[in-house]
Amino acid sequence: MDKDDNVDIFTRLDELRTAVFGQSVKILPDTFLLKFEKLENRFGNAYAIRHRNRKDLVLIDTVRKEHEQELVRFRESGYDIKAILLTHSDLIGQSFDTLSNIANRFETQVYIHPLDSQSTGALDITGYHDVYKEFDLSIFHTPGHTSGSIVIYCGINKALFVGDSAVGAPYDNNAYYFERPIIENPQNDLALTESWRSMSIEFEHFLPLHGKPQFDITELERMSILRNLTKTEPTKTL
Repeated sequence: MDKDDNVDIFTRLDELRTAVFGQSVKILPDTFLLKFEKLENRFGNAYAIRHRNRKDLVLIDTVRKEHEQELVRFRESGYDIKAILLTHSDLIGQSFDTLSNIANRFETQVYIHPLDSQSTGALDITGYHDVYKEFDLSIFHTPGHTSGSIVIYCGINKALFVGDSAVGAPYDNNAYYFERPIIENPQNDLALTESWRSMSIEFEHFLPLHGKPQFDITELERMSILRNLTKTEPTKTL
């Protein structure tokens, strides 16, 4: 992780396109992206948020094998990993170890929605936790992709971490767009549609688990994103 908080918006996407899997790339002040291998047609993104004290971290979806050595480096560099937040249960089957072993090894806690916890021993991500106040985090339940899918809003940088509740354009596509994931069950797709319809957060950065993130979003762009995520038609292809 750099110590310099300046982020060049003109080179940020190029850095992400060529990023080494698992290594932290600064995308916003005190916010980093950890890229991972493609799943189907989209590269993956996990995230790290650094506290203003420069000692504490909250990690989002950083449990894949590509992330293991970066978690080791965080600890060796003196960072205290305060929490690992998982946006949905797919990450459990993709993780490099059991959630309890990861929590013990890195002296942290793993959080997930109880509907997705699968008896992993992870803590309830929807409960009150001091770390949310420390990092200005809010959790929103967005069922659809899984029963316990959530999105995370960070008020410090006005970033919305959306997990698989929205999928971004491929990194090699010059356009920006977001779709709901393909959901075979119409009721589940409707549930996710309604979750996005009720979203009133004025986010400025939209950070998915899969596909290209979008930064410095204007009000018109935000309205366009939400309009696409709440369209009646289900997503056919991504």
